[in-house]
Amino acid sequence: MFLRSAFRPAVTRAVQSCFYSIDAQTMTVIDYMLKNEADAGEYYRNLSESTSNTGFKSIFAMLAAEEDKHYKALENVRVSGSDLMLDSSLTTSILKETKAVFEKMRDGLKDKGENIDTSSDQIKIYEAAREMEARNRDIYIEKAKSVQDPKIRSLFEIMAAEEQKHYIMIDEIVQMISKAEPGKGMWAESAEWNRLDDSLYDNWKY
Repeated sequence: MFLRSAFRPAVTRAVQSCFYSIDAQTMTVIDYMLKNEADAGEYYRNLSESTSNTGFKSIFAMLAAEEDKHYKALENVRVSGSDLMLDSSLTTSILKETKAVFEKMRDGLKDKGENIDTSSDQIKIYEAAREMEARNRDIYIEKAKSVQDPKIRSLFEIMAAEEQKHYIMIDEIVQMISKAEPGKGMWAESAEWNRLDDSLYDNWKY
C-alpha cells in the first residue's frame, strides 16, 4: 500500500528560497489540496479493498492511483515553486478504461448472474465520494482562475479536468447501483455510457 509519513512535506530553509514566485494564498491552497489528494487516495484504496465486486475493485484501485499522481504533482509544485515541468501523464484515459470495466460488469450481471450491493448505505458511500470529487474539482477551477503563474494555472486546469472525470465515474456508479436489478443486469442492457469519453474533458478551460 502507498503510504505517506505526513500530508505536508517537510521543507528546509534552502528549499523555501524557491518559493518566492508562489504567493502565500496559492501555497495555502496547495497544502490544503495535498491533504485532500492524500485522503482521497486512502479513501479509494479502502473502497477497493472492502468491495467484493471485481469491477468496482478495479475502478477504485484506478482512482487511488490517480489521486497518488495528483499528490505527486502538487508536491512537485510545493518544492520547486514556479520551476514546474507539467507531467503529460496527468492527462489520462481513465474514462475509456472505466467504460471497458462497466461493459464487462454488464456482461457478468446479465450472463453469469453476478450481483452488486444496491443497499442505500452503499449508495451513500459512493455519493460521499462523488461530493468529494466535486469539491476538489471546484477548488482547482477557482484557483486556476485566480493564480498568476501560467504553469501553475495549467496544472490546476488539468487537475480540475481529471477530477471532473472522477466525478463522472462515481456518478455513473451511483446511477448504476441505483437502477440495478440484482442478478439480472436489466439496468444496463441498453447502456452506452456516453459520458465516459475522456475527450469531453481533456484541455477543457473552466
